[in-house]
Amino acid sequence: MLTDLVQTIETLQQRIRSRGTFIGDYESRTRVALIDPMLCVLGWDVSDPGLVHIEPRTANGWADYALLGGDERPVVFVEAKKLADRDAPIQQTVGYAVTENIQHRSNVRYCASTNGDRWEVYDIIAQEPVISVSLSGEKAPKCALKLLGLWRDSLMDGRLDFPIEPVVSAELETIPPAPQQPVTVAQRIAPPTPSVEIASVPLAPSAAGWTPLTDNFKAKGKASPNAMRLPDGSERPVTAWKGVSLNSALWLHEKGILTRENCQFSLNGKRYLFSPDAQNPAHPDGSPFRRDLKPVGETGIVMESTTSANAAVRRTRELMSHFRQDPAQVYVRLPG
Repeated sequence: MLTDLVQTIETLQQRIRSRGTFIGDYESRTRVALIDPMLCVLGWDVSDPGLVHIEPRTANGWADYALLGGDERPVVFVEAKKLADRDAPIQQTVGYAVTENIQHRSNVRYCASTNGDRWEVYDIIAQEPVISVSLSGEKAPKCALKLLGLWRDSLMDGRLDFPIEPVVSAELETIPPAPQQPVTVAQRIAPPTPSVEIASVPLAPSAAGWTPLTDNFKAKGKASPNAMRLPDGSERPVTAWKGVSLNSALWLHEKGILTRENCQFSLNGKRYLFSPDAQNPAHPDGSPFRRDLKPVGETGIVMESTTSANAAVRRTRELMSHFRQDPAQVYVRLPG
């Protein structure tokens, strides 16, 4: 497989050099001449709708490709750009993945953008690029090692696997890019990502005074926490139990998971937790939100707050679970 991948990359490199002007201004030519052959050699036969959906519709628009996992649900969305577009922004593709996760309870963690020469793969949970390759700027063997992360057999479980860094020989040095074709070269090959949906940093239940919000945790009768810890290991100060649910919502928004478009949902079938209309927030039956409203940062989203400690903890667990995050990875630090 690696030999076939290297040979295909060499063919595409030659095609970019000799036919780049002809291909450059057309997305359709770029897809047929450069993108489709790469996907096919990586195991994604673009002619097989059981492996790849071409131009699938999402709530955020039409994607160019959806690469399907073992259950025939998307694991990676790919946005195609014409070769002449030297910048291949990833934000549009992130929107496809986020809406798919929210509306269909999917677990799409990665999205990609390519102009046939540059391939950029982004982890929407960790919010960082995990693959960055330029066919015209690097030797074929090194490109192949990086692109193995997109090999279909390694993506069946929805996560990218990478060759360990020592596999990359010191002889595979980067070819200086042509001046008219600036490229972004990855500074490292990322290690395997965890199988959980967020890059969690778990703690022992009583480590360093932190207490997890497990299912049997009761806040009633306990002093208010002075800090909380979120699944990625970040910590935030809080002064009241309601601050735990509010900061959880803000964290979800910062991760691109909670948005104005998906915030209006009901946890109990009767009342909304959030509203994108800060002036006239209302529940499904038309009744207004209570007066104790809290803004979720500068998002324009407001959250109906609560004065009950147990309700705040329960709401936090429900909120994290709704967005497929592990509530057991949310901790509070109690005084004393």
